[in-house]
Amino acid sequence: MTKKILFLFLSILVLSPTPWSNASVFPTRAPHDSRIRFINYDAYNVTKIIGSIRSSVQIEFSPNEEIAHVAIGNSVAWEVAPAGNILFLKAREVQPITNLQVVTTKLDGSKRSYQFELIIKDGEISSGHETYFLVKFHYPQEEAEQRRLAALLRQEKKQARQIDNVFNAYETYGPRNWAYTAQGSSNLEPSSVYDNGKTTTFTFPDNQEIPAIYIVSSDGTESLVPKTTRGNMVIVHAISARFTLRQGRNVLCIFNEAYQPKGINPDTGTTSPSVERKIASDL
Repeated sequence: MTKKILFLFLSILVLSPTPWSNASVFPTRAPHDSRIRFINYDAYNVTKIIGSIRSSVQIEFSPNEEIAHVAIGNSVAWEVAPAGNILFLKAREVQPITNLQVVTTKLDGSKRSYQFELIIKDGEISSGHETYFLVKFHYPQEEAEQRRLAALLRQEKKQARQIDNVFNAYETYGPRNWAYTAQGSSNLEPSSVYDNGKTTTFTFPDNQEIPAIYIVSSDGTESLVPKTTRGNMVIVHAISARFTLRQGRNVLCIFNEAYQPKGINPDTGTTSPSVERKIASDL
């Protein structure tokens, strides 16, 4: 009976993970070249690195980290050169296994610690042999969160584009005010003028030179305003009760006979009849 109990206890002890169990791991080989390796970050794992005489090893940490401190057990056998988030190792001579410790600083100022076991061999360094050229760390949880945030950002941009498209469609196809009259030089007269409550569009005959277009304020002051020209069409990014067109000595005044300073009201709380503003307290 005592032997059975002892055997059961030893079995549980061997099979159960313990805080002091060895967690030394080799990085995973890349599919096409065994000299390229990948490993998921675990603060409590020791990563094995095999260096070869006459070759170097590049260890790549997260691009959001920068190496702050490096400590090595045998600085005679190994040469170490940190550069940003990359650490270069070069084996100088075959000596017993030693360790390497690296501390990095993340963008938020927090620290991250890495533990390595360094092994040196002398021999063939071609693909298929136990040789490391690059060891790249992956961070599954962080990378999943980055993908989630990137997808969320793409969705927000998509929604913003959809909203812009609704507003643009309203500006293009929504109600228009055609009540404009002209007084002055007929040489400058456009073939049509209308506004949609936000912009004013002047269309000129194909063979007519487009004049300068000024907006006239209530005190009679003239000023240039931003505009977009599309062929023989000029879209002025404003509405006004009066515009002045000038070209040399020729002057033409354009009057908005149905001017509404606040533009056309679609009764939705926005500038589009397709987009309605809702107050959170009303929901």
